[in-house]
Amino acid sequence: MINNRDKKLIKLFGERVRELRLKKKLSQEELTHRADLSKNMIGNIERGEVNPTLTTLDALSKGLEVSYAELMNF
Repeated sequence: MINNRDKKLIKLFGERVRELRLKKKLSQEELTHRADLSKNMIGNIERGEVNPTLTTLDALSKGLEVSYAELMNF
């Protein structure tokens, strides 16, 4: 079970992913291809519904063409 502190962090991360995606003018569909993740996964991350793994963070970083530090800067 995810506690409230973790829920807040996961939500902030999802908002950061959405912010970076929109800044790069990418649709969720385009990011799915770039990051090799499912559209459902991208949506779940952006809504703060899942706690992404390190491999997912790596895929998002590559798909968004940002460093880990930039991805985590929220």
